[in-house]
Amino acid sequence: MISLMVKNNVITDYAKGSGLVGDNIVQYTGTIPDDFEENFKPSFYMLKDDEIVLNPDYVEPVNTPPNDGPTVSEQASAALTLAVAKQKEEQDKFNAQILLQVAKLGGTANV
Repeated sequence: MISLMVKNNVITDYAKGSGLVGDNIVQYTGTIPDDFEENFKPSFYMLKDDEIVLNPDYVEPVNTPPNDGPTVSEQASAALTLAVAKQKEEQDKFNAQILLQVAKLGGTANV
């Protein structure tokens, strides 16, 4: 026996035994095609006249290529890194100016 999640006669998921519970679940005890587990994809099979058969309307999903650009979080991280680097550069310039002023006055600074 397997549990089938069936929507409009199309099998969208399955589990061995009674692993699925809830709406649209069919506890199936009929003949299971030999290659069912190896070939299973959501909507690839359907229940027709209490038998698991290939879905004649199945269309292979189109795989959209991944977006190679940076994600929003990567963009935010890069902007933050740039801002921190700029702030550090400004602080270093300020510290250099202070040290220069101290040196001109002939003193020492603990920075």
